[in-house]
Amino acid sequence: MADSISAMRSGYLNLCMKAIVAETTSREYSHMKRTRADSLSPRKQPRQRRSRVTIDTIFEATIQVLLANGLDNITTIQIAARAGVSVGSLYQYFPNKRALLAAVVGRHVGDVVDATIAACASVHGKSVAEMCATMMHAFVAAKIRRPDVSRALYLPTAMVNADAIVKQESARCARAVHDMLITASDATFAQAQEVSAVLVASIVGPTRAAIEGQGDRDAFERLKHHLTALGVGYLKEMATTATANSGDGRSTGNGQAAH
Repeated sequence: MADSISAMRSGYLNLCMKAIVAETTSREYSHMKRTRADSLSPRKQPRQRRSRVTIDTIFEATIQVLLANGLDNITTIQIAARAGVSVGSLYQYFPNKRALLAAVVGRHVGDVVDATIAACASVHGKSVAEMCATMMHAFVAAKIRRPDVSRALYLPTAMVNADAIVKQESARCARAVHDMLITASDATFAQAQEVSAVLVASIVGPTRAAIEGQGDRDAFERLKHHLTALGVGYLKEMATTATANSGDGRSTGNGQAAH
């Protein structure tokens, strides 16, 4: 009976992982057929403090113009004017509007992931419930620090191939979640890597829906609670063993307790 349940669980997990991979790789965007000149890569990276300040100013101006004018009407001329720099200065760093938007989206997603990674690192050795609560709080808090910005940066998703950006940053986040889960004081996970990837993927959609729905503070607090309950339930289901919450046994990611 136990072998049958284990097989069903493994099969379900494999289906989940295939669905996640398919979702992030199956879409085709017309911009993929464009010439190499229409690159999403920045021309150069700022190295001096003054250059970094300029980039920060351009990024903020991009967000403000996007919020004011919408994606279809945004231009590099408008962005440069809002930033107080010449269009030539903007083009020193970004070859086109799409490359600039990709960089802005990349920084935003990276900042959210950085906050989540720091939260995960802060609860190594804690219970699954505490891990989930801390992780979900950090993720949602980072996304709603400026909800208008989060909402605006969903707009250029297809234009800048945001799926690729999210996939890369989600993998970075999943590694941090994995490193957290293998220290859990009250559970072990035989498939910690896969469990971490599914857990990260499961929180993105509900958070986006809440932000696009322009929820208030109470709505986001409820979201944290719901995501925590979702995560705890999933982790308890996927745990291979549960230990007394004494901190004596910690997961090694292979179903064995570390000593």
